[in-house]
Amino acid sequence: MYFDEDGDLAHEFYEEMVVVQNGKSRTKLKKLCRNLIPQGMVKLEHPRIHIDFPLIICESRPNLHHRGI
Repeated sequence: MYFDEDGDLAHEFYEEMVVVQNGKSRTKLKKLCRNLIPQGMVKLEHPRIHIDFPLIICESRPNLHHRGI
């Protein structure tokens, strides 16, 4: 996520431009890549694991059916 010059926070920023071509005007969106400040690390309320983390996480419960009594 990035901050723009106005302090707005977003993943991407676009600027609306009016293009006149052959006497016709149309609106076009131009992606802004300059003057953006990265948000940096944000501490989340609940810990998160990155989606590419190569590990399967599961809950282990004791097996109550096979006590061997």
